[in-house]
Amino acid sequence: MENEQGVWIISGVPAAGKTNTSKALARTFYKAAVVSRDELQTQIISGNVWPDGTPTSEADLQIDMNVRNQCALANSYLSHGFVPICDDVVSKQQLDIYLSELKTPAVYLVTLNPPYTVVTQRDACRPPDDRFSNPERWRLLYRYIETLSGVGLWFDNSNMTVEQSIKYILDNKDACLIN
Repeated sequence: MENEQGVWIISGVPAAGKTNTSKALARTFYKAAVVSRDELQTQIISGNVWPDGTPTSEADLQIDMNVRNQCALANSYLSHGFVPICDDVVSKQQLDIYLSELKTPAVYLVTLNPPYTVVTQRDACRPPDDRFSNPERWRLLYRYIETLSGVGLWFDNSNMTVEQSIKYILDNKDACLIN
């Protein structure tokens, strides 16, 4: 697909399919890059506090920092003709940062919203070191993403292949546009 100016944000709880969907969406564009907040988090070698870690004040600071880092990278990719696709668990607070920091007139938001039973089954199939396995945190993250209910395109991808999900996203591109 021909590149268009704009940034895509793919959101959802862990094991919703964000990474696979982001990479597959990127492949539909002539030039695209996936900017994963989780991958930015892993770059913190000393003092890394994951979003469900403690102290929570430091975890919150690192979430904020990494969303801003995603925006900086996305803006750089945009300026070089790439379509950036940000992969994250997005709440209203993070979306406000994206909208204030991204230098583009077009931001597309897609929230993958499979049921809890599906994400726990998917998570169980991951390699042990990649498993989320935190039921309380999952429930919290569902509430987190629900702060954006009705914003952008939301859908249950549990009965879709990645290719079907991408077709659905692109067929409903206008619903994804949030600014």
